[in-house]
Amino acid sequence: MTASAPTILATSMGLNRAREPWQPGPVFDYAVELARPAGTPKLCLLATAGGDQRETLRLFEAAFADQTVELSHLALFDKPNVDDVAAFLHEQDVIWVDRGSLVNLLAVWRAHRLDQILRECWEAGVVLAGESAGSLCWFTGGTTDSFGQVEAVSDGLGLLPYSNAVHYADRRDQFQQLIADETLPAGYATDAGAGLHFEGTELVAAISDRKQAGAYWVEQAPDGTAQETVLEVRRLKRS
Repeated sequence: MTASAPTILATSMGLNRAREPWQPGPVFDYAVELARPAGTPKLCLLATAGGDQRETLRLFEAAFADQTVELSHLALFDKPNVDDVAAFLHEQDVIWVDRGSLVNLLAVWRAHRLDQILRECWEAGVVLAGESAGSLCWFTGGTTDSFGQVEAVSDGLGLLPYSNAVHYADRRDQFQQLIADETLPAGYATDAGAGLHFEGTELVAAISDRKQAGAYWVEQAPDGTAQETVLEVRRLKRS
């Protein structure tokens, strides 16, 4: 089984990293439910944005050690850890992209043709999901601190034809200005703890794993300023 429609979860949430070991948040259950796996869910981690650090991989493995999932990872540093990247990713139910440098992630993915492979997985019903850089990557553009200072980028994968902002509490004014002056197209933003569920290119739900985590739509108003709309958010709970 696969998702009923091409599905993306673009979030500012994921694992509770304050726990030891890290604790998976309810967004993972939500993603698996959407994937409709035929057996034990296959969850693949892409930690490209953080350079495929062994410690990150270890901590993810510990977090899911007692979960009913088949966890795997695709590493691209210093070379792929599987022989057939496309076949491996197509076998997954959920592909989760971890946080880190968006700019580095996009460059490495394109060098390994993951931009096309992930589009094919999305179209085939594999649920694409992730946190922070793992949210931004699916959109046309957004804001990133990959260069140090927070800057606009406009060369995302473009599966979703909008802009995106994570860490919105810290980036609200800048994101709104970039949309007002048309540096970025209209788009979506999430506070820490919130996420966006898309089927195809349509937003079908805004979700959160904590109180007061908001999601927003930002567009240029007729007077040339930015206009923010607060979205209704569904609170997820751990099953």
